[in-house]
Amino acid sequence: MSKKAKLISALCLMGVGTLALWGVQGVMHKTSSPEFCASCHSMSYPQQEWEGSSHFANAKGIRAECSDCHIPNEGWHYVKAKVTALKDLYFEAVGKIDDKAKYESHRAEMAQRVWDDMQANDSETCRSCHSFDAMELSQQSKLAKQTHTDAKANGQTCIDCHKGIVHFLPEQQHQGSNQSSAPQGNGLATATAQAFAVEMQKGHDKQGAEVRLMPFAELNEVKINGDMVQGVLQGWQQAGADSVVYAELGKRITVALVDDEAFRHAQVVQTKHDDVTDADWREVRFDVSLPAVKVTNDLTTLNHYGSQLNQNNCSGCHAAISADHYTANQWIGVVNSMKDRTSMSKDEVRALTIYLQRNAKDMAKQ
Repeated sequence: MSKKAKLISALCLMGVGTLALWGVQGVMHKTSSPEFCASCHSMSYPQQEWEGSSHFANAKGIRAECSDCHIPNEGWHYVKAKVTALKDLYFEAVGKIDDKAKYESHRAEMAQRVWDDMQANDSETCRSCHSFDAMELSQQSKLAKQTHTDAKANGQTCIDCHKGIVHFLPEQQHQGSNQSSAPQGNGLATATAQAFAVEMQKGHDKQGAEVRLMPFAELNEVKINGDMVQGVLQGWQQAGADSVVYAELGKRITVALVDDEAFRHAQVVQTKHDDVTDADWREVRFDVSLPAVKVTNDLTTLNHYGSQLNQNNCSGCHAAISADHYTANQWIGVVNSMKDRTSMSKDEVRALTIYLQRNAKDMAKQ
């Protein structure tokens, strides 16, 4: 073959290659548009959720489209996302998610796959817009500032905490041993050194004044008197909050609520000024009686209940946070800021909060 023929062949091959590359890139780009993504009937459901989110419309006029969140910009993760998306076309063709009921039945499966991918690539698409280093923490809420600071220090990734900000979360499916069932008192039959209230329960001191115990409230020197138990409740009261008894000095772990009469009957062990809260505190003791069926000496079961509440109710939006991630006092604000996103009852919220506080990072291991 002559040099001229070789040159022409080479130019033709380069031309074909360029056209092929241009064509592939064009297809890749076209199939990443919101119009293409929503062209399947089954994608009309997530499209509606997206259009109702702050990623679609917000005060700053910045819109994140399907590809911005679901397709990394380059590299292996980009190729993987495009190839994996072929299954969605197949599922559309075979009718796996072609109506609302079918879509909802597979929502948890689809969501988990996306969350796993985002954790594997360190939330690459999120970080194409958001960055810890670019955050103006002084303009964030106290909780957001603390959470982002801890997340950066602990190597957490965006999707650990930010599930459900665009698409609806799947309904929690708790079955069998995963279900959080409130523990029952084991009806103490003999005296024991220690017992714990299993739920919020009204008790009384020796003079009949009301002492309302919280879940996990600890009684010592426990004695049995028929179907009642008698024990010593010990804790701390902060000046100005006379009706509340806390577990420890400076830590707002509620163990009991007392009426005015019970407050006057309290045995004062000592008084101290706490520099952290800048308040005077007094250590107190109450002799309390309550039904035996409302207490247990099995702290392991109580802790298991608290742990299950955390796992089952707090892992829908983010990975369940371990109790020792925050201090006892910080947990109050954390739980209060998120409780409305769960279906927990007031009793369950109360039990969860106290469990997390008792096992917080500034508490001795229970």
